[in-house]
Amino acid sequence: MPRVTKDPQERKDEILNAAMELFASKGYEQTSVSDIVKKIGVAQGTFYYYFQSKEEVVNAACERTLASRLESVKNLVESSQWNALEKLTRMFTDASPNEEDVDVFGYLHQEINSTLHQKWIVAEIMGLLPYARQIVQLGVEEGIFHVRQPELAVEFLLVGASFWFDKGIFDWNEQEYEAKRQALTDIIDRLLVGSPPASPDVL
Repeated sequence: MPRVTKDPQERKDEILNAAMELFASKGYEQTSVSDIVKKIGVAQGTFYYYFQSKEEVVNAACERTLASRLESVKNLVESSQWNALEKLTRMFTDASPNEEDVDVFGYLHQEINSTLHQKWIVAEIMGLLPYARQIVQLGVEEGIFHVRQPELAVEFLLVGASFWFDKGIFDWNEQEYEAKRQALTDIIDRLLVGSPPASPDVL
């Protein structure tokens, strides 16, 4: 059978996808490098050309997932289609994993990977925080947000929502998740919108 030559990034993604699928279904310890290369039909040398270890594969997969999430949020922030309140709401409610990321989250949500999962949540929060602050600043400029410390308020909101919507922490059913997503708009409204400060004339 002739050897199939692929673009390096395509081959690397192929290894990542196969590995994370196996880690999520069989478990990290139960999956060998041989299992990974057998799944995609390449030699072990090909695996070690791109990755030094299984641990490096996990780190690369998590980094890819986070980069994809942040790119999506970056596009949201730069869009002129929505105002600040709509952007902030969408930043939380539109965070559905793509097909490549499903196995990454399946792996992270395993109980044995709770420490890695916690590190992932922190990394995601720190990655999202600059974009959330940009949205809040936009909301202040638009006259939508009326809160004394908007950046601290959105930081509090981001940390809370990141845990609240994490399916690896809370086993909400889809109906419960939907109810929480709908409630988020009201929570943002109460936390950030509030009422504009009274003018000196009415004091």
